[in-house]
Amino acid sequence: MGTGRLVARRILILLVCLVFSAAITWYTFQGRGEHAELLIVVLLLLLYGLFATGVLQLPPGINIPFLTVWLRLSYAVKAAVSFLLIFLWTPMAMRLTPDTPIGVALILAPDAVFLLAALVYLSNGLSRDLK
Repeated sequence: MGTGRLVARRILILLVCLVFSAAITWYTFQGRGEHAELLIVVLLLLLYGLFATGVLQLPPGINIPFLTVWLRLSYAVKAAVSFLLIFLWTPMAMRLTPDTPIGVALILAPDAVFLLAALVYLSNGLSRDLK
């Protein structure tokens, strides 16, 4: 296949995606934004599809999390467990601590540590290929 035909095919695909994106955005906001979450998901999947098929290409050395770099499974599990520990700790601690500023600190300090741990695991999992 010639380079001219390849460029023309990419331009055609990008134009179709642009028209589709404009149409779905217009329909979403004609309905007063009732399905804005669906719009975001569809547009992100469309963007992922354009990168995965090679229609859009990034310069070498550019990494975009969740488009070109994916989480290692072990780090994803650690991040999810750390995040879910917040929802396990908070209800238990609310029953055990008094309703005072010290009690609130006893509840929120471990929540902050669990959230920080989840973010660290997420960051380490995404930056593993950059070393």
